[in-house]
Amino acid sequence: MLSIRDLEKGMYIAIDGAPYEVVDRFFRAKQQRESTAVAKLKNLLTGAAIEKTFQAAATIEEAHLDEVRAQFLYKDGGDFNFMNEKTYDQFSLSKEQLKEKAHYLLEEMRVKIKSFQGTPLTIELPPEVNLKVVDAPPGVRGDRETAGTKTVTLETGLQIDVPLHIKEGDVLRIKTKTGKYDGKVER
Repeated sequence: MLSIRDLEKGMYIAIDGAPYEVVDRFFRAKQQRESTAVAKLKNLLTGAAIEKTFQAAATIEEAHLDEVRAQFLYKDGGDFNFMNEKTYDQFSLSKEQLKEKAHYLLEEMRVKIKSFQGTPLTIELPPEVNLKVVDAPPGVRGDRETAGTKTVTLETGLQIDVPLHIKEGDVLRIKTKTGKYDGKVER
């Protein structure tokens, strides 16, 4: 059990048996009253967002998510299919469950799957991935409006801003947390 002081952004808690991710939290202190913690939470099963107020004396149950290694197999419409590397069981996650993480998945990529009571919820990506540029407009030198960058499309459909020298066919290293260009991969 946790106290409201232990509540941190990014942690997983359980409310009425359902897992929630703490999206944000802040504390309120009113004169002559106990402080409270207000947390913005996301239900990991339904995706619904709620705001909940916890009193100072409240105890919070931590949600224990299981973590398994899996391999991304293929995309089928809006579903992304994975295989558990230990049991070889196959399962899928929807684009709604993966959100922006779907833009970094390549076939045969290994990821960590977080699940709650046997239900896969989300994935944990590696810190960076290498993606190929499939569409790159020509860079125009002297264009000060774009600060020496242009927008390119990568093989997964992700669009990012890169330096002007990047061209179609280049392989780029992308940070998965920020979605930012981190360098060109030399072959």
